[in-house]
Amino acid sequence: MLALVKTSMKLLLRMKAFWFFLCLTPLLSTIILKIKFDSSAAYMEKEAGKIIELNNEDDKVAYNGGNGEYLIKVYDAAGTEMSEGLLKNLANSGLYLVVRADMTDSEGEVFTDEFLDKHMSRDGYEDRMGVSIYLYPGFEEGKSAGELAKSIKVYELSDDERTSVLKSDIEFYINKAALMGTDYIETMDDIYSDKHVISIAGSSGKSLTAEQVNHKTQLGYAFAFMTLGFVFCGIFVAHTAINEQKNGVYTRIGLTGTGSIRYFGAKFISVLFISIMSTVVMGICTLITGEDSLGMNRFLFLLMIFLLGLIFGSISLFLGIVLGDVMSANVAAFAVWCFSALLSGLYFPLNNTSDFIKVISSLVPQKWFLECAEMIFTHDNSAFGMLICITVAYLAVVISLGGLGLKLRRNEEWGNS
Repeated sequence: MLALVKTSMKLLLRMKAFWFFLCLTPLLSTIILKIKFDSSAAYMEKEAGKIIELNNEDDKVAYNGGNGEYLIKVYDAAGTEMSEGLLKNLANSGLYLVVRADMTDSEGEVFTDEFLDKHMSRDGYEDRMGVSIYLYPGFEEGKSAGELAKSIKVYELSDDERTSVLKSDIEFYINKAALMGTDYIETMDDIYSDKHVISIAGSSGKSLTAEQVNHKTQLGYAFAFMTLGFVFCGIFVAHTAINEQKNGVYTRIGLTGTGSIRYFGAKFISVLFISIMSTVVMGICTLITGEDSLGMNRFLFLLMIFLLGLIFGSISLFLGIVLGDVMSANVAAFAVWCFSALLSGLYFPLNNTSDFIKVISSLVPQKWFLECAEMIFTHDNSAFGMLICITVAYLAVVISLGGLGLKLRRNEEWGNS
């Protein structure tokens, strides 16, 4: 078996494509881990009744949606108790998701024609929301309903039927606030303080901070690149087996008394070595990053990379051998990478997808590795055991299905392995 492993590794090391995936994917993963971006808005649960604050008026609000909320972007240049009451009233109603850009400190005249045209175009074509609201500095207590109405502008940016409800709510608030002043605001605060909205949709059971959510998102993208490398490195091992089959090498090996189990075992050991090599390259690449960029201990991170590589390398190996054709194996490898990454939640959350998609997602390894990452972030000591159990389970399934596939094919070159 040792001679078979040496031969397989020599053949792999001669492939330029093998070195391409072995070196490039860890490098790309490391770059992703070093890039700082905030994706918490798309992944974290929104607190009911809370106004979401933007850093500046040019920030997009679409990333704050995702559960079908009616998004409202508010350009608030008033900053008064009256304007705050309006926004809290809308947010507390449970019908809308209010996202505010604070413009109270803007110098000069706000909401010029140039400003309105620029942001109306951007909000309408480059963002996604129900309406955008402009609150002028004159929106304050002591004004009549007509004066308050002139200090607010609502621009419809969708054909959502809830827009008419929003306009009615704003009109109702203006009339009441003009009549009762701050007493109406206090009354509404007392009413909403007795209400509690509990959301159970999409809850993962683990509470992550915004920083941990960003680490998880970056880890997901890194897994996507590494999975691509593992899948194709495993396919290259299958290429050697396919070529040996077609060139009669496998038959000659069989004549030496080497059984098919030992032969395929040698190929699996080659996948093991490839996983170790990829993990080492990843470890070298991550030396330029601190553990703060990983969000976890470096050893645990590299352990996850190694186990993920072992799983996907084995899947590619047995998939390629069962198909028995290089081109078909390449297409299958790419399909495995695309669909597994897409359905595992590496690119976007799957909390609000259908139950069928969630069931399919639970069959994908990356999904469980992300779950383990969450456990590591929350200092759950059972994460290590879960990683080992997941890997053993997937390897058992892959090897069993691979053996069954070879039995069903009953190929003369492979034999009845």
